[in-house]
Amino acid sequence: MSEFCKDRDLLAVEPVVFLGGGFPCQELVAGTNGAVSGTTFTSAGTDFQAAGITNGMVLCVYTTIPAEGSALEVVSVDSATALTVSVLRADPDSDPVGPPAGSDLSFRLRTFRPQIRGVSDTLAEKMRLISEVSGIAQADFANSAQLARTCACGALASIFVARAENAAPSDANWTKAEHYRGEFLKLQLQLRLVVDRDGNGRAEQTRTLGNVTLRRV
Repeated sequence: MSEFCKDRDLLAVEPVVFLGGGFPCQELVAGTNGAVSGTTFTSAGTDFQAAGITNGMVLCVYTTIPAEGSALEVVSVDSATALTVSVLRADPDSDPVGPPAGSDLSFRLRTFRPQIRGVSDTLAEKMRLISEVSGIAQADFANSAQLARTCACGALASIFVARAENAAPSDANWTKAEHYRGEFLKLQLQLRLVVDRDGNGRAEQTRTLGNVTLRRV
């Protein structure tokens, strides 16, 4: 199943979910011997490949206090002990931008892929229902920045609900969960499935995901 956004899309909206951590955060690897030089991050004795690190995940580096560290994009996994990293870029296809150099850094590699996959499955099911009506193959769906933003808001809503577990109704995590739930619903109404059957650059069909409601049976 496709994942319609990556961790770096969540980072662009809410860095605190990576720096703050908490129950819903999946920590794949951590250490205390990280080094940054240019756009290269290294950690001797760490196996990023075995840990399942992939591009689009988030590396948090800090000296003493995790919440006051920096959250960086993982651009690529270059070897078992080396990553190409970047400060958050406006365009994920642009060249990496190196963070400040450092050594003996504490680090954590974190992901919210389970939450991203859950929201992606929901969106994919809506698109599947549209495709059955419109005669469109799922293989023809193309990802977009709008779809990534929608998926990110849905994942953030799920994350903040988990962070607010057992908290008082006034807890800020509940406020953020409701905010992102509303954004997720609103952005779905703005998504359009545009069909250009003859390839002439003009859409013969346009459908909105807001026309589809999923019901549990």
